[in-house]
Amino acid sequence: MSYKVDNYEINVCFPVDAISINKNSIAFTDKQGKNKQTFSKRTEALKFMKWLLNPNQR
Repeated sequence: MSYKVDNYEINVCFPVDAISINKNSIAFTDKQGKNKQTFSKRTEALKFMKWLLNPNQR
């Protein structure tokens, strides 16, 4: 599954096992392993985190 932000696509292979957020960065572990994404705005990072947590938005 993918998430688009600022003309950039983030690929996520669910299920996600762990999520960690720090300022504008989110680290998560999915089927492919550990990943870290840094966003230009904290609000974008929070939107991505909510997308990861809410299966109805995918």
